[in-house]
Amino acid sequence: MTQKELNEKVQLLKAGQIVEINADCFQAKRITDWYEVNPCDCCDLDSICRGDVAIVCEAMDYIGKRQWYLKLAHD
Repeated sequence: MTQKELNEKVQLLKAGQIVEINADCFQAKRITDWYEVNPCDCCDLDSICRGDVAIVCEAMDYIGKRQWYLKLAHD
C-alpha cells in the first residue's frame, strides 16, 4: 500500500466510511475516553491484526489526540 492509499483509507475511515483492507471491510470506532483506554483492549480482530490492517490502524492515531480502532464492518 502506498502512502497515498494509506492516507485515503484513514481519512475515509475517520469520516465514517467502510473501507476494504486485505479483502475485508472495516469501520473505524473512536474511543471517547482516549486517555484511559488502550485501543487494542477494545479491538477483537486478533489474528487479522497484521500487515496492512495493523498499518492502517496505527495510522489512525498518528495525528490528533483521539484514539481509534478498527472493527469488521460485517459484524
